[in-house]
Amino acid sequence: MSTAQGPLPFPSGREYQEALQNTTVCFLDRDLRGALPQTNKLGLPRPISGQFASVFSLTNALGRRYALKCFTSHVRDQQDRYEAISDKLSVIAPHSLSQPWRIGFEYVPDGILVNGSRFPVLKMDWVEAVTLSNWLDHHYADSAAVRALAERFAELTTDLARHDIAHGDLQHGNLLVARDGTFRLVDYDGMFVPALRGRHSTERGHRNYQSPARGDDDFDGTLDHFSNWVIYLALRAVAADPSLWTRLHEPDGEYLLLAEDDFKNPAGSVRLSTLLSHTDSTVRDLAEQIKVLSWQPLPHVPRLSVTAATTTGAHVPGPRTAGAGRRPDWLDGHVTATTAPGPVTSVPSPGSLPRRYTHRRMADVLLGLLLPLAVLAPAALALVELVSPLATAVTYGGTLGVTALTTRRTRGTRQETRAVRTHLSQLREKRHATLGPVRTADQLRREQQEFDASEADRKSQLTAAQTKLERAQQKAVKTAEKKKVQDQQAIDREIASLAGQRRTGLDRALANHRKEFIDGELRKARLHEKELTGIGRSLVQALAAQGVRTAADFTGITLVSAGGRYNNVTGLINAADGRRLDIKGIGENRARTLEAWRLRQHARASSRAPSSLPTARRQSIEADFTRRQSDLSRRRLEAETTARTAREHADRKLRSELARLTGEDQLAARHASQQRQQFAQRARQLGDPHARLAAVEAEIAAARRSARALSSLRYLRFALTGR
Repeated sequence: MSTAQGPLPFPSGREYQEALQNTTVCFLDRDLRGALPQTNKLGLPRPISGQFASVFSLTNALGRRYALKCFTSHVRDQQDRYEAISDKLSVIAPHSLSQPWRIGFEYVPDGILVNGSRFPVLKMDWVEAVTLSNWLDHHYADSAAVRALAERFAELTTDLARHDIAHGDLQHGNLLVARDGTFRLVDYDGMFVPALRGRHSTERGHRNYQSPARGDDDFDGTLDHFSNWVIYLALRAVAADPSLWTRLHEPDGEYLLLAEDDFKNPAGSVRLSTLLSHTDSTVRDLAEQIKVLSWQPLPHVPRLSVTAATTTGAHVPGPRTAGAGRRPDWLDGHVTATTAPGPVTSVPSPGSLPRRYTHRRMADVLLGLLLPLAVLAPAALALVELVSPLATAVTYGGTLGVTALTTRRTRGTRQETRAVRTHLSQLREKRHATLGPVRTADQLRREQQEFDASEADRKSQLTAAQTKLERAQQKAVKTAEKKKVQDQQAIDREIASLAGQRRTGLDRALANHRKEFIDGELRKARLHEKELTGIGRSLVQALAAQGVRTAADFTGITLVSAGGRYNNVTGLINAADGRRLDIKGIGENRARTLEAWRLRQHARASSRAPSSLPTARRQSIEADFTRRQSDLSRRRLEAETTARTAREHADRKLRSELARLTGEDQLAARHASQQRQQFAQRARQLGDPHARLAAVEAEIAAARRSARALSSLRYLRFALTGR
């Protein structure tokens, strides 16, 4: 859109919102004309605001739903670019694509009428799908599904590369996951197709998915290479370890696992360090790939290669490969930091513990001989009756006690017994040393849960505050609009009545003008005795003595009955100054004569009175009404200006308050990110104490089984039989 003064500014999202309240007026397109927009709680069309546009959902009479993109800023060559993109996408056979990621759209140059001017829109098919981040919020624990989605994404990148297409802004909000688990691509504003080669990029994509080295001159088929690695790493990492989603991704965060800061400062990135030190080799290799590619020129970033990324990385420049059974060199510097704290002792493995006694010693042999003597000697003495039964019992007790003590002592000196006891003692010490980190890990988990809850509460309060501000702004706008309408309606009524007032004013002025003429003529008509029958000189002189000399000096007569015997009638003269004159000698007949004379004079003057106003007087009256009409028109414009000023004030206040909230949110988000990094660092330092404790408990159980295999009875049997 342009005017003689230059490009016409694009409407704001709110102006689009106002225009969409009447789709019959604002659209010419048959599909959109009369369509119903999706509305918010206030009944207004609900926008999905973006950086350069607002998107509205519309459903037409046939039930077909569209996503309407209304641009809020100018993009150079916009129509040419969309036509080139549409031409390219339309010739790609659907069966050649791995999945139906392409959506239908139409660029409509004169799409919508806003504030009396038409602006272009993008009419897109509505897609029933969720954003990638939203999908991960619900499915991150399903490793198989996430892994399958990662492969779908890799197939999507292959589709784009095969046709020399680059989306330009691949990120969690433009990658939608449909119900069947396939991707849909939206927002083609920055898309590259071969027909656009040689032009510059109109945008640089989402900062949390782009190489720090990307510039406006980067606009070719390599545009998505860095983003592809970032997204594929996130999906494979979450598939390998779902806890990474809750540890590295912030709720409502504008990224998956890695963000702009991680690419700009890989060495200082806690998130990238977490992935680089992960136990899964694919995650480590992909993270190393991102680390190496972060500052490489975009044309040098290789295509996403699933084979290279998921095996040894031999075909991917940058990361070193880890041979079988060998730790990658870059991990060496992280081993100390990720090793769990606690005493390090030399503990034999459960498989190396002795399970039986071997190699009888002299003490074992003597014990083997002592055992029969301890049983048989007292019995022999009892048989030959050399000792009493009581002595026999005491002897039995003594020999058996000595045998038990000897057994315990000789068994305790056995190497097998000492090895098991030492091993159990070491394991108990190890378990005791592990309980501290376990309690620390539990405390850390509780702190994380409390922190996550506080962050969720902060986000909720932020959303509530934003909603409150928006409602206040909407209320202020509605109030301003209502007052404007009321003021203008009142002014319109005054303007409408002004024409009637003008006619009335002109008529009244003409009546006054005629009256002045008639009064002047009446003042010229003097009483004369010769013209009035029955009225002589003396009576004329009597009337003159009372101020009645002309037809203008009285307005008529009043007949008054005097009553009495003869009931005479007296004619009273109604003087022009309001007096009622009783002139001697004027009875009823003479009074009627005077009145008839005055009426003749009045009729004569009326017939000669002017029928129109003098030009100067009429123009003066017309000018007065013109001035009043201009004043009303000015007041009407002032009402519009006052309302617009109030709306702009409300908009500025809303933007200012939202900016303040955004600043506070960003500050809080940075603090939250630092807090999460501290949690992650503490977690790395702790390692997995629960797993270590479980392993120690398992070793203790195994050692106890070995101890039971070396019981006292087993030892006695070994002392007697050597087995």
